[in-house]
Amino acid sequence: MKNNLVNAILSVALVLISISSFAQRGQLGTPEERATRQTTRMKEALNLSAEQETSVADINLKYAKQMQSLLETGGRNLKTARTAKSSMKSKDNELKEVLTKDQFNKYLTLKEDMMSQMKELRQQRQ
Repeated sequence: MKNNLVNAILSVALVLISISSFAQRGQLGTPEERATRQTTRMKEALNLSAEQETSVADINLKYAKQMQSLLETGGRNLKTARTAKSSMKSKDNELKEVLTKDQFNKYLTLKEDMMSQMKELRQQRQ
């Protein structure tokens, strides 16, 4: 259990560090641009209906704005990592209400793959 918590915190920290390093280089764009890119990827990967797309876009924008605020004010510390993890869990819960069971499972798989790719990129830079 303790290892799972440590792994989760490290994963969130990795995401925050990656996001902040991209943000410093200006590659992430605004929260609106990030949310639009996320929604487009999800629409294609999950075959979202028009109604789902609207809901997913709203959720993505809400959490992109939260993450932007966190990046700007939170710094790189354990409290920020925990807040980001909590925010991502809330986003997943909201998406679970909008997506079908199959879509949500595919979303989780895609999310896990993305985390693995980010981790590999981070390791390559070191």
